[in-house]
Amino acid sequence: MLEFNATFFIAMISFVIFMIIMNAILYKPLDRIVRERRDLIDKNNLKAKIAQEKTDILKKWQVSSMEKAQKSSRETYQKILNEYKAKKDAIIENEKNLSRKEIAIAQAETQSEVIEAKHELKEEVNILADIIASKVLGW
Repeated sequence: MLEFNATFFIAMISFVIFMIIMNAILYKPLDRIVRERRDLIDKNNLKAKIAQEKTDILKKWQVSSMEKAQKSSRETYQKILNEYKAKKDAIIENEKNLSRKEIAIAQAETQSEVIEAKHELKEEVNILADIIASKVLGW
């Protein structure tokens, strides 16, 4: 059987002292190191989560900025295109009007030349008719 003598109590006291010393020397520092590492990991995870959220926000901002820039570029391009089309149409209309005026002037000149040519032909026909009539009639 088990005897409870002084050796047993000394062994028990020395074991308790050994556990206290081991706790102070080994277990508390290890527990502190594990806690510090866990805190560091948690802190780094939190920083990573915050950085990811910032990145997501920046990506959304970038996408919206790109969309705004594209929309603005399209509007500017369309505006410039419409201005040039309007200028082109105005130039074409102006040239058409000038061409019409030139055609009208040319037609008027041609008409006056036709009338003048008819007058000259009438005079020549009258002269020729007088010559023919005088030869036929013998005058």
